[in-house]
Amino acid sequence: MPELKNFSISFGSKPVFENISFSFKENFSVIGPNGSGKSTLALALASVIPDFVEAKTSGFLHCDPCGLVMQNPSTQFFAMTVKEELGPKGLSLAKKLGLQFLFERSVFQLSEGEKQMINLVSNLSFNSKVLLFDEPLELLDPVEAACFKKLLLGIRAKKVVWFDKIDPNLSNFKKFFLGNPKKLSLPLKKKNVVGKRVLNAEISLQRNDFSLNGNLSLYDGEKIALIGRNGCGKSSFLKLIAGFEKFSGDLEVNAELSFSPQNPSHLFFNETAEAELVDLKNAKTLGIQSLLKQNPNNLSKGQQKLLSVASIKSKGVALLDEPTTWLDLENKAKVYSFLNESNQPMIIATHDPNVLSYCDKTFLIEGGELKQCSSTVANRFFRQ
Repeated sequence: MPELKNFSISFGSKPVFENISFSFKENFSVIGPNGSGKSTLALALASVIPDFVEAKTSGFLHCDPCGLVMQNPSTQFFAMTVKEELGPKGLSLAKKLGLQFLFERSVFQLSEGEKQMINLVSNLSFNSKVLLFDEPLELLDPVEAACFKKLLLGIRAKKVVWFDKIDPNLSNFKKFFLGNPKKLSLPLKKKNVVGKRVLNAEISLQRNDFSLNGNLSLYDGEKIALIGRNGCGKSSFLKLIAGFEKFSGDLEVNAELSFSPQNPSHLFFNETAEAELVDLKNAKTLGIQSLLKQNPNNLSKGQQKLLSVASIKSKGVALLDEPTTWLDLENKAKVYSFLNESNQPMIIATHDPNVLSYCDKTFLIEGGELKQCSSTVANRFFRQ
């Protein structure tokens, strides 16, 4: 298991953390807010830092050979198909989780949540003594998250280090805090003033073994939440509206569109965060003014997510794909306030039940059908 004594890491003149010391023989979780150094510590324990990522380190660090599940699952695939990526041991484990329907797919055809699940299973099948999980449930739907935690707690042959923004509440896990835990303060929902219709979609999307059908209308000032299992088509629906997916049916849009994707690094093309923004007021609302001169690729995943939300236009229809993933409680509250205070129409794909508190309607995608649902049905989905 890991052992650290007065361990410090810095990139250039900027320290990430200083004089960290701990040693556990049991499973343990490292808990800290965005920017506290969790991912950096995980990379150091996996010897990615400083062997492959240059950084200045000092003090003592030791860790047995380990597997690492990073925040962005796309960066860890080495094969073209799910079956090749998993190998014999991984396939056996994946069957226990009911993932057989993914075996013949290309890894590039998976949703972000499906990618994360395959990445998790693949690492569980390795022979490494220690497994490092960097926010492993962030991209999973409620059913998959519960399944994975149950599977993980049944594994005795490996030691686990779990990095997260909040306490994952895993039994028999010791805790180590990087930074001070913060409480969530939720803004009260303001009443939206709904105007004329700005979007109407009557669509049918067919792709190999995937299908999505349904109708949705959006009105000026209205916010709609999209919920559903990983791979059900939430991201595909947003991409369809944004013009990135082929479909049959009718789509009428009477406003400008802006799109914030689930993986924020897919969005950035400029050398500074400021250059990515259409409206600098969004940066103030989301509290990222101090990041504006930095390169987006050098930001933490949570900071990138805030920047991607801030990059939407201040007018027209905003399409937001999982706007609160990778965010700690304090930064989630900033996004809730941003959604709440905005007067523009939005469609928001989410696994975060708190986002629904700031939406006027909720649509559930299930069995290939997009349908409006009641708060009772939505609550039942999140309690699965």
